[in-house]
Amino acid sequence: MTETSIPPIQETAPKRARDRIFAAADELFYRQGIRAVGVDAIAKEAGVAKISLYRAFPSKDDLVVAYLEDRNADYWRRWDRAFARHEDDPRAQLRVMMEYLADRTTAPDYRGCPFTNDATEFPDPNHPGRRVAEANKRELRQRLLRLAEALGAPDPKALADGLVLLVEGAYAISQTLPGRDGPGRAIVWAAEALVEAQLGRDRSA
Repeated sequence: MTETSIPPIQETAPKRARDRIFAAADELFYRQGIRAVGVDAIAKEAGVAKISLYRAFPSKDDLVVAYLEDRNADYWRRWDRAFARHEDDPRAQLRVMMEYLADRTTAPDYRGCPFTNDATEFPDPNHPGRRVAEANKRELRQRLLRLAEALGAPDPKALADGLVLLVEGAYAISQTLPGRDGPGRAIVWAAEALVEAQLGRDRSA
C-alpha cells in the first residue's frame, strides 16, 4: 500500500461524529422544537462528548443554520424532481406539488414546516436561522410566480400569492386539525379553484 492510498483515519472519524451530531439535531429540532433542545441533549442522542459537538459546530446557531440549510436543499430537490416529470405542463406541475403537500401535511408524523416553525421560534429578523427560513419562503413565492406566469394567469402575482397562502395554511392547519380526515387535503381542490378563477375570468373577458 502506498502512502497516498492509506485511508485518512484521523479525518473520517470526526466526520462520522459530525454526521451523528447532525442527524440527532435534525430529529430533535424537528420533533421537539429548536429552543426546547439543548446541546447536551443533542450530544447525548448522538453519543458524543459535548466538546466533540463544539468542534463540529462552534455554536448552537451554527447547528441550527446547518439543519435549516439541509432541509431547504432537500425541499427544492423534491420540487425540482417533481416538476421535471411535467416539464412542459405547468398545470400538472401545480397539481403534483399540491398533491405532495396534501399527503405530506396530513401524515401522522408531520410536525409542520421547519421554516415556519423556525420563524415562529425566532422573531428576531437578524437571527441566522430565521434568515434561512425567510429565504425559503421568498424562493417559494418566486417559484409560484413563475408557475402562475407559465399558466397564463392574467394577474400572476395575485395567483402566486394566493397559492402561497394556501401552502402556508396547509402547514399551519396540520398542527391544529391534523390527519388524513383534516382539511389539509383540500389544498389540491383549492389550488385548482384559484387557477380556474383566474383563467376563467380571462376567458370570459
